[in-house]
Amino acid sequence: MQKKTPSLRDRRRRIFRRTRTLVLVVVAVLVGIRLCLPFAVESYVNRQLNQSREYGGRIGHVDLQLWRGQYRIHAIEIVKRANGGQTPFFAATRVNFSLEWRELFHGAIVGQATMLNPRLNFEETQTGTNESWDKILNNLSPFKLNRIEIMGGEVHFRSPNSTPPVDIFLRDVSITATNLSNSREIKDELPAGVIARGSTVGGGGLDLRLQLNPMRESPTYQLTAQLTNVTMTALNDFFKAYGKFDVDNGMFALYASVAAKDGSYDGYLKVFFEHLRVFEWEKERKKNALEIFWQAIVGSTATVLKNQFKDQLATKVPISGSYHDNSIGVWRAIGTLLRNAFVRSLLPKLDEPVTIQQVEKKAEKAERFRTETNDPPDKGSVELLKK
Repeated sequence: MQKKTPSLRDRRRRIFRRTRTLVLVVVAVLVGIRLCLPFAVESYVNRQLNQSREYGGRIGHVDLQLWRGQYRIHAIEIVKRANGGQTPFFAATRVNFSLEWRELFHGAIVGQATMLNPRLNFEETQTGTNESWDKILNNLSPFKLNRIEIMGGEVHFRSPNSTPPVDIFLRDVSITATNLSNSREIKDELPAGVIARGSTVGGGGLDLRLQLNPMRESPTYQLTAQLTNVTMTALNDFFKAYGKFDVDNGMFALYASVAAKDGSYDGYLKVFFEHLRVFEWEKERKKNALEIFWQAIVGSTATVLKNQFKDQLATKVPISGSYHDNSIGVWRAIGTLLRNAFVRSLLPKLDEPVTIQQVEKKAEKAERFRTETNDPPDKGSVELLKK
């Protein structure tokens, strides 16, 4: 008996059923993968956070948005193991990692990170000498990070065991860092940039601008920063804990410019105190004799060195050296302080910014000095900087 040949319609139905079954299987597999993927990513993130010997960490949960090339970590914490994990070294409400789509047009596959309400807690027991905690965050991104944005951040220096306990902080910190991987291959010597702003304890303001080359092995950067309008009475816990004195009145400001290249750095700090009142007898009568004596010394020194016309105490501190041999011009700073006290006040603003070209020239001059005098490197550098 001859077999009946399937009709075209039957063949189409059979193909359709097989295709439908295959599609359903693929969809089911993809849905299963999608449902399991957040748990897999969460497990991966937790492993990355706990690979370090010095730091550990934990997260809340993970959201994935595959069509946007993005995943989101909720409630992340990084703790210092030596501290027992009591106070998180780093914590954030949310951290987003995503592909930076526009950089694809420049031939670069890089990512960006956005942090919401991050908080850094620096303590004397949370320094981490052997491992860099920020590398942990870098390892969490599937792409090399090219842009980092921080919103609503806080930075705290805490000393809970001092007397009294100390907590100095920056709040409302916003940071934007761009071109960290030099994805567009800009030929500029300092292709990356960082802008940071924030509010300080005592109602002050921070404004920081940094240009750098993250591709160089040795630190290469130019930094300018200013910290202004800080009410000093808000720092009394710090003064009592570390200086054994406090202030009754005063405002504080600091201006800085530093540049570094080829292992050398050069720059300055300008420090200002206005309307400074350190010792008030009526306020201090209840303290013991040693406290009063020390407070009187500090207060008298501040009174002598204040500018008599503007009620201002100010100095410019030069900073120069290398990352192997630091040198700060202390005596020059004291000379500037005395000259300022009796002659004139330094203007409360940034001087000309220090550039990497200046650092390079100063390093070359130091090298020539060492060659001509046959001095050891450290001694030659110190003698040159004294000049």
